[in-house]
Amino acid sequence: MVLPTFFLTGLLFVSQAATSPVAELSVNFKALQSRASCSATTFSNITGFILTEYQIDTVQVAANGSQSQTQTIATFGVFDPATGDTYRLDRIPITAGGGTWSVCRAGETPLPSTLERCQYLIERGGQEAGQAGGRVGFRFQWLCAGTNSSKPLLFDATMTANTPFEVCVDREGEGGVLLSCGMSQSEVDLPFANISFEEAPAGN
Repeated sequence: MVLPTFFLTGLLFVSQAATSPVAELSVNFKALQSRASCSATTFSNITGFILTEYQIDTVQVAANGSQSQTQTIATFGVFDPATGDTYRLDRIPITAGGGTWSVCRAGETPLPSTLERCQYLIERGGQEAGQAGGRVGFRFQWLCAGTNSSKPLLFDATMTANTPFEVCVDREGEGGVLLSCGMSQSEVDLPFANISFEEAPAGN
């Protein structure tokens, strides 16, 4: 397969299928950074990340003295083949569906410390073979420590992909989970819609 050529003049751009514009993020997830060493060319030989984990649970939550309610939580694993890192969003609450971009919120564990910003998009498909699949997307912003004496770089990437139909299991309330759904295949490529970088602001 012939990989696309990147023009590294402060902007990396991968010409892929266009996606809806993403609103500017208002939440910045600062962290104790464990940054990978990388440079402007580190991501020039890949066309995207890989979705390696996808689990959507419907859970029962207590309501203040009234009938119990349900909540949707999700776990995603997104593998970066350029650095070998996996960004795992563990049991994050899903606050919007239908293809709407939403800010990632920490669930039972913190968000990955290497992510400066995070958004997700999910549009769920059918639950039987032959039914239409869904769509998933991520917008990540992450820091790289730079190589040798180079300054840290701040990368920003948006990626979306179609997902196959879901396979669901009725958990009957075990551990508070009513229904647990995964993908009908183990991995899905997440091609870049765009990827860019800039020198990280002072203090990062």
